[in-house]
Amino acid sequence: MRVVENSELSNYKVLPFDLFTENKTKILEAGEVLTPGKLIMLKNYAKVYAEDFHREKAQKEDLSNQSSAKMKNFTFESLDADDFETVVNRDSCLKNETQIKIKYFYKKIFDLFLNGYSDDAVLKLQSLVNILKNEVYKQMYKYGKGSQIRFMGEYELCHPLNVAVVSGLIARKLEYQQRNADELILAALLHDIGKLKIDTHGESPYLITNEDEMKEHPILGYKMIKEFGLSEDIAKAVLEHHENNDGSGYPRGLSNDFICEYGQIINVANYYDNLAFNRTHVPINNNKEALREMLEVGTGRFSAKMLYTFIHMFSYDDMKDFNDMMF
Repeated sequence: MRVVENSELSNYKVLPFDLFTENKTKILEAGEVLTPGKLIMLKNYAKVYAEDFHREKAQKEDLSNQSSAKMKNFTFESLDADDFETVVNRDSCLKNETQIKIKYFYKKIFDLFLNGYSDDAVLKLQSLVNILKNEVYKQMYKYGKGSQIRFMGEYELCHPLNVAVVSGLIARKLEYQQRNADELILAALLHDIGKLKIDTHGESPYLITNEDEMKEHPILGYKMIKEFGLSEDIAKAVLEHHENNDGSGYPRGLSNDFICEYGQIINVANYYDNLAFNRTHVPINNNKEALREMLEVGTGRFSAKMLYTFIHMFSYDDMKDFNDMMF
């Protein structure tokens, strides 16, 4: 509400807002023609007040746009690691600052998805693919220990990053063309995106434990990827990353070569990281135990090609306890 002077009212032929007395009794409505008689009548009031819905709506929209712009206008380079509190992997081949900034960048992308800015989030993820190539893989290629390549801490942030990193390393071992490797890394970053469509009752969507709800997320994710306008190869990878080599997986019970290659790779990387985060029925303490469990699960679950490519990437003597790596 604001005070309206007679001089302002005399400029209008049609009233653009409702007019009220000091005690909020409506005098005239927006849209009424301001005749000379009405202007004289208004002079009888000591003060009249306007409630300008259009102006208030515009102000609210402006504030909303400012908030939206603030949420979306960030880059990896603009982030300050000191602004984000998290843990790091003290044994990582990456500097602490690099680990934090990558997690912070993914956190802000995750927030874009949660707030409905999917197009902006996908663009940021595509830039994250390049960041992983430039900031991460160049360092990781020199290392053979799984413990040294892991992001540690918050599962909902670290899990997609870890799956993407491992998937990219497998792609390198398989000598993928760069375009295909980039697609695979992006698919890995998005492999659990369907969980955002599941009602989690306020909990993080990445921490879903209900198996029936869990089995919906590949299909939901596939539909979202198609809505994003990304390739069918990326969408199929998201759809099929829980399909098992022996046909025991979901959602369609595919087997062997009926499962797309990207999906086969992400299945391996996803299971490995869930082992390392102790999100399976098998307690795991270190990378050696994780590799041993992967071999015991074997080709019933995994493509032999992808499993053994993965196993041969890492030292089997990597016995550093995961819990001792966090700082």
